[in-house]
Order: sequence, then structure tokens, then C-alpha cells
Amino acid sequence: MSERMTQLRTAVVLLAFLGASGAQTEVRSQVVPHILAACAAFAPNGTSGTVTVDTVGLSLEITDPFGKVTRLTEPLRYPVPKLLVGQLRYGCEIYFDDRSELIAVGVSNGIFGRQLQIAVADLKALDLIGEWGVEPQSGFFSPSLTGFLEGTTSIAVGGEPPTQTGGTRHGLFATLLFDPTGKQLMPTATTRSYSDETDLFPRYADPAHNRLWFCRCVVVSAPWSRQPLGCIRSITLAGDEQRSPEFMPSIQGKKRTDLWFLPTSFAAPDPDTLLVAEGNRLWRVDIQAQSMDSLALPTRAHFPSLSAFAQAATISPDGQIAAVAFDLSALAFPYLVDNYAYKGTDIAVVQIRPLRLFKIIRDDRASNPIGFAVDHRQGKVTILIYRKDHWERDDLAASLQP
Repeated sequence: MSERMTQLRTAVVLLAFLGASGAQTEVRSQVVPHILAACAAFAPNGTSGTVTVDTVGLSLEITDPFGKVTRLTEPLRYPVPKLLVGQLRYGCEIYFDDRSELIAVGVSNGIFGRQLQIAVADLKALDLIGEWGVEPQSGFFSPSLTGFLEGTTSIAVGGEPPTQTGGTRHGLFATLLFDPTGKQLMPTATTRSYSDETDLFPRYADPAHNRLWFCRCVVVSAPWSRQPLGCIRSITLAGDEQRSPEFMPSIQGKKRTDLWFLPTSFAAPDPDTLLVAEGNRLWRVDIQAQSMDSLALPTRAHFPSLSAFAQAATISPDGQIAAVAFDLSALAFPYLVDNYAYKGTDIAVVQIRPLRLFKIIRDDRASNPIGFAVDHRQGKVTILIYRKDHWERDDLAASLQP
């Protein structure tokens, strides 16, 4: 009898072990992959695209105006070494062409001076039609996908040319054009010079309007209130070199304290208008009219104690709404000066004309990465946001001011 009981106990233990092993295997197979980057965009016809990048590949989800969803995947051309997962900063860019027929995705990393993978999908065939890589050897220190060139299906890749010693040549910006299948359309990159390297020139590539915007921020040995005013102008990215008129804040009688010092975020709703963001303030600069409006976002009274714009803004296809992300930080232990810890990212949704705050979408959790896009049509503002490990889509009733 005792021998029989021993056999039963052994069988029970064995079954339990096998069951536990199977459960562990099943749990492991359901582990959510580490998300490296996320981005989104809206097309002029209302189609939306979202991209999430994990350690294996990129996943593109296309939603047409009627709600039909198509999912496309592509392996990473430059896979992440296991030891570097969570350590490298990845970038994600996504753009539609003017006719809502193509969508281009760029995924970049910081390995060996930044490598860029580009994938292009045809929205009629709902399939990928091109995939290729751009590396620093192509003539860029840090290549990035910047979008479709104005009125064409040509895909622009831009970056700073490297020096002979492998560093960055500040004050120069190079652009290469590709067709949707990855064929390079020009033998060499178009290079624009916008600085003599002695001053600070934040710049913003804007292929949708064939512009390279740059802001001259001269620093002198004087208090902040007495620093020179920063002017803004643009130059064509491709084709014949043409420079826009220069925006001079002094014409408007602006003071140093009325303006930006070193902008961190830009967006261009049209060829003559630039949104500039720094700290918790936005400016809309009209180059032709030589005018400017500003908007100060409300700050939180308590925790977190610091907020600042941290990445490029996104514009709705009709050019009426902008969404800008700003990071939240709080003083961290041992509570010394300039020792801040990241606490999350909020999204400010603003009307561009007139420049006014529409809504702030709060996020108190330090969820990274974050991707977002904004759309405006039929009296509705739609926001796509990747946070807390999934995409969220919110529709907001729009009551825009004339």
C-alpha cells in the first residue's frame, strides 16, 4: 500500500513539474517585446499610420478613413545587440506623401554614428514596395528620414556631413533624394551652408515645403536679457538655392525676454510660417508679414517642478492644429541643482491661427518612448498617442476660433 502511494505521489509531482514547465514556456512566449520607438502620422485624406519598433522589427498599422486596418511588418535591418537593449536611443519618423498614396517610415539608432532603415508602403496595394538602409558612409554623420519632397514622391534623407576625423561639420546640412523603391535619385547630396560655425544655429528640415529653416542664436558675454535677438530664415533643401527673407524681431520692437534663446522644437504649417518652441512657450513666426505671436503654456503649481519642449511638433494635414510634446522632470535625490529625473511627457494641442491652447493631455507616468500625431477635419480633432505600451486614439470636439 505504501509503495502504491509512493508511485502516486511521484506521478503527481512529475505532472505538476511538467505542467509548471509548460506554463512557464507559455508565459515566456507571451512576454511583450521591448519597445524601442514609436511614431504616427495622418494623411491628407484621413488615413492614419502608426509604427512601433521592438528588438525584432518594425510594425506598421495603417487605418483608412473607413476604419479598415492593415498591418505590415519588416525585420530590423540593424538589429539591437542584446547588451544594448534599453541603452540605445532609437528614432522613428513617419510621413505620407501629398496624394495619400505612399507612406515612408524611418528607424534610426545610435550605433556607429547612427544607422537609418527606411521602409515604404503603397497605400493602394497595401504592401511594402521598398526597404533600404542609409549609413554614415553615404555622406552623413547622422542620417534621418525627413519626409517627402514638396509635391513629389521623392523621399528626402538629411543630416550633417562628417569631418575627415569622423566628427560633425556644424553649419552644413546635406540632403539625398530616393524614389519609393530605394533608388538614389542624385549622384551626390545637396549641401547647404547656413552657419560659419561660430554661432549656434538650431535648424529644422522641412521637405514638405522644400525648406531648411535655421535660427541664428548668437551668444555674447552678457546677462541673458542683453543677448542679441535671434533671427530666423530658410533656404531651399533641393534644387536651386533660394533664401527666404529674414525675420528680424527688432522690427517688432521685441525684447530679449520676449523671445526664444535656443529653441528645441519646430514645425512648419506652410512655407512662410514656423512654430518655435522653447521651455514652456510657443511662438508663431510669419516670415512674409514680419509678425509674431506667442503662447505661454500653464505650468504645474507643484510636482513635477520642470517642464520643457523636447521634440519636434506635429501638424494636422490642414495646417490648423499642432501638437507638441514637453517632458516633465522633478528634482531628484540628493536634490542638488540640475539633478532632475524624467517623470513623463505631456502633449500640448494648440490652434495655430490664432495661437491658443486647445488642450493639454496629461501623462504623469514616466512611459518611454512616446509617439503622437494630430488630425483636424469635420469639426473634430483626433489625437494618436503611444503610451503605457499601447496606442490610444482620442476624438475631441473642435471649437476653433476664427
